[in-house]
Amino acid sequence: MLTIRTALIGLAFVCVAVALPVALSTSSLLFNGSDSIPIGLYQRTRNSGDRYIGFCLPMTVLTAAKKTGLALPNGNCPGGVAPILKPHFAASPEQPISLTSEGFVIGGKLLPNTAPKPRSRTGAALTHYPFGLYTNGVWAISTFNPDSFDSRYFGPLDPKAIQFHARPLWTK
Repeated sequence: MLTIRTALIGLAFVCVAVALPVALSTSSLLFNGSDSIPIGLYQRTRNSGDRYIGFCLPMTVLTAAKKTGLALPNGNCPGGVAPILKPHFAASPEQPISLTSEGFVIGGKLLPNTAPKPRSRTGAALTHYPFGLYTNGVWAISTFNPDSFDSRYFGPLDPKAIQFHARPLWTK
């Protein structure tokens, strides 16, 4: 038999489940459920020294990404999707970024899980960005997930696409 205590616990759970997304969307906090970076709670910042960035994909890239099976939550980027959260790396003449068939190489070290794949998780064909050595641009590169949709497919980011930087607060 349903007790008042059980009903109150259930009601409290529903209230939190409804209020939490609204609270996070109006605060500097955000929850990342993607496996391209550690799952958990992050704080939006303006500190360019923070490892992660939230950015919007250009519509042409977003359209192509959706055809490969990329699903993004609703948000304020073009196409009505949320910003993508990834680690970022800045290329320079002193610290170039190389994209090879084995993945990204920075400072002479191959980054793990960055080899371009010919097909997405859903089996859709993927086209990688041209292999080469790059000396400028901000690159979104996930070393956490070998299936991440990142700069190995769309190249460096337009700086205007970066919406915020992010710092992990509590992650898995």
